[in-house]
Amino acid sequence: MEKIIEQVQEWEFLKKFPHEIFGFTLINELMTCGSQYRIFTYNNQPAHRSLTGLYDQATKDFFIRTIIGLTEQCDIRFFAPDLATFEKILTERLKKTLQQLAVFDPDSVCAQFKLKKVLEWPYVTKLPAQIADFNLFVTPDKPFKALNGSYVIIDYSDFAAESNFTINYNIFRDEFYSEIRLRRVPIMTTAFDAKTLPELEARLNDNLIQSIENVRLQLGGSSK
Repeated sequence: MEKIIEQVQEWEFLKKFPHEIFGFTLINELMTCGSQYRIFTYNNQPAHRSLTGLYDQATKDFFIRTIIGLTEQCDIRFFAPDLATFEKILTERLKKTLQQLAVFDPDSVCAQFKLKKVLEWPYVTKLPAQIADFNLFVTPDKPFKALNGSYVIIDYSDFAAESNFTINYNIFRDEFYSEIRLRRVPIMTTAFDAKTLPELEARLNDNLIQSIENVRLQLGGSSK
């Protein structure tokens, strides 16, 4: 790890990063966290989005971790075995990735997802802006890609409580499903499982408000 830290601290490429881009602010962290070395973060706190460059001593890889709301994941497109390769990938992809984190790009979703017509789904106008102090953070017309072929299409979040309720679509199972995070602990529920948007809409009409109110009760009442 010491050799990697030395290489990063002498890394001229890092000194050329813009301080601000697409609403993100650069933080040169250069700090060890367990088996990982955090190199830099582009953070947009008001939008609850960030992108971090790291090195993992256990896997001996440089990589990128992104956070959207309470969803955190590694971007496999950035994995690199050495700093030179990492620099090449960052040169090619970092700016575009930050732009897509900042502003939804319809071209970023796959063809199978587009076929489900989620982006055009009129139900977006029926979603309350707030339910039980959970704020609508992600809407179906501006989803984002998560892990294992899933897209988050609805997200109600209480960031202070580190809790949320999401509706997701998985392209491999061709299925809509829901997930709850209670203080970041994932809890599965089958109340919103559906194959089509009309089926999902019926389940949302029946269960959405009550489900989120139940999450609030589990958190101990109002966040205010």
